[in-house]
Amino acid sequence: MCSAASSDRYLVHGHTVTPATCEIASGDTVTRIEPKSMEVLVYLFAHQDSVVSREQIHDAIWGDVVVGDDSLTNAIIKIRKAFGDNARNPSVIETIPKRGYRLIAEVTTPKPPVAKQSFGLVWVSVVLVLLLLGSVAITLFPRTEAAAPQIKLQSDAQTRIVVSPFVNLSGDASQDYLVRGMEQTVVTGLAAIPHVSAMQSHPRINQADYRLEGSVWPTENRILIHTRLLDGEDGTVLAIHRHDRAYSDLLTVMTEIETTITSDLSLVIEQANLSAQARGYTDSVEAFDLFLQAQAALLPRDRSGTSLARALYERAIARDPGFARAYGGLALVHAAEYRNEWAEDSSLALNRALSMAGTALSIQPNLPEQYWVIGYVHTQRRQLEDAENALHKALALDPSYADALALLGGIRTYAGQPGKSIPLLRKAMRRNPGAGYLYFMLLGRAYYYLGDCGQAQINLHEAARRNPSNLETRLYMAACQVQFGEPDEAAWEVEEILGQEPEFSLTGFLSTYPMEDDGQITMLTRDLKLAGLP
Repeated sequence: MCSAASSDRYLVHGHTVTPATCEIASGDTVTRIEPKSMEVLVYLFAHQDSVVSREQIHDAIWGDVVVGDDSLTNAIIKIRKAFGDNARNPSVIETIPKRGYRLIAEVTTPKPPVAKQSFGLVWVSVVLVLLLLGSVAITLFPRTEAAAPQIKLQSDAQTRIVVSPFVNLSGDASQDYLVRGMEQTVVTGLAAIPHVSAMQSHPRINQADYRLEGSVWPTENRILIHTRLLDGEDGTVLAIHRHDRAYSDLLTVMTEIETTITSDLSLVIEQANLSAQARGYTDSVEAFDLFLQAQAALLPRDRSGTSLARALYERAIARDPGFARAYGGLALVHAAEYRNEWAEDSSLALNRALSMAGTALSIQPNLPEQYWVIGYVHTQRRQLEDAENALHKALALDPSYADALALLGGIRTYAGQPGKSIPLLRKAMRRNPGAGYLYFMLLGRAYYYLGDCGQAQINLHEAARRNPSNLETRLYMAACQVQFGEPDEAAWEVEEILGQEPEFSLTGFLSTYPMEDDGQITMLTRDLKLAGLP
């Protein structure tokens, strides 16, 4: 059966829907849709006239399977195409901006044939009369079609903007850090605007009200930026802007981009606040450039990159002592140095991390990433409740903040609740299908403690592919190989770990590991000892 359904057929908007064969027929025209699309349609049948969120549909149809938001979008597109439905003036499925979908067409099921009785013709005549009266009523009182959505912000809703990866047109890879940093800064600035939820995007993400695309062409003295604002539903280009400025005006052009976007969306905001919110309070082009370089250096989370990031963040702060985001980055550096035993004084590094995070938050309390930093530092300090409180504040500012969801998932495992980690991590991956290695490592770790090393290895291998130098990923891969009864494979992982960190010891690793569950510590210790770790 294509789709489990309670009825063999449905009558919808002049079409006959047969879930068992995935067919939608109108007259002699029969359209076959994919099974998942049919399941989505049947789910909407069961919730007719009710608004169902994308997450509800995802959970009901795909469950724990990680798919991009485009899977649901494509399913809706195919359903509409089969019915000949218009997204902007719908008769079958209505999009409710920022909330989900609603089936607005009437759904009925064919009645079984009436048994032949002596009075059968009388009933047939009655039915025909009723149908005739019904058709007259429809003609005289036609259904009012929903108006096409307008570009405006509802006071109680979030406008979702996805920022696609900016394109580096210079052909100079050494400028990638600048282009990526500008992209991230635009996201941060937009997310700080009331009622706006902004996020970076993998090209497969389609769940958004609007999409922003950009290209950057930096030269020695000037920077040229093109942006396009598109409708998130059908890709219609709503606005195009060109920004051509001297490089010394880099910060000004960032504000220009955000201002033109918000103007295009007709949002009522205080434009004067945008510049400070976007940059985290810096007016120094040099400090901003150093900050972007530090972000790129910190991304792999290896020893050399972390050391370089620390120097760059410190130089950025020296140029502007009030640069909030640089303090937040420096907090992450100190936390990483503590966690990986790279600092000469581990307790001092952890205290510095908390101090830097507190400074960043005091300067700019309205950026979700500042609360994420606080949450990360509290996690390393084993203050899990404080960490969760900080992350919930980040999500209150930006409900689509995938990193906050992912870290919450990681904390659940530290607390001995790996089963509660998985839904949070799956949700984070749906928010950000282009996520980095950490999401996959956290998911693999949760599955390991649940005793499912098959699923654990799938995610750990993906994490290792994205970041081969991450030791925690390899530790759990080695532990899983022990559980699989493959000692040679486990020994190979241990060699990789010791090749990267010759002084590595399991005792030292666990001394800074914020794992709170004794049973999980015992399980990991046993497997890694069997793998041959000192």
